[in-house]
Amino acid sequence: MDATRTVQFFISENLNPGGIYEVSVNNKKEFACTCPGFAGRATCKHTRFVVARVKQNKGTYPLEISSRVTDTDAEKATESPEAFREFIIKFGKIEVC
Repeated sequence: MDATRTVQFFISENLNPGGIYEVSVNNKKEFACTCPGFAGRATCKHTRFVVARVKQNKGTYPLEISSRVTDTDAEKATESPEAFREFIIKFGKIEVC
C-alpha cells in the first residue's frame, strides 16, 4: 500500500461548505485532492498548483513553514503521515483559492 502525505491545504475564497481542501501525494508521486472537482476529473486547480510548484522546485514541493516550528516539532512530523499532516495544519502556509 502506498503511503500518502498531505503537502498543502487550500481554503476557498467564497467559503462554500467544506471549502477547505487538501492535496496529498503518494509514493508514486501521484497527487490527489479532497475537492469535489478532483473527484470527477482526477485533476483540479489545487493539484495543478502543487504540481507546478514541484516542477519549479526540481521535483520537491517547497513547503512554507512557520518560523515558530521547533526541531522537536519537525522531528515528530517524520513519525507518520498523520503526524506530518498535523504538522502542516499547525505550521504550514494555507493557500487561498
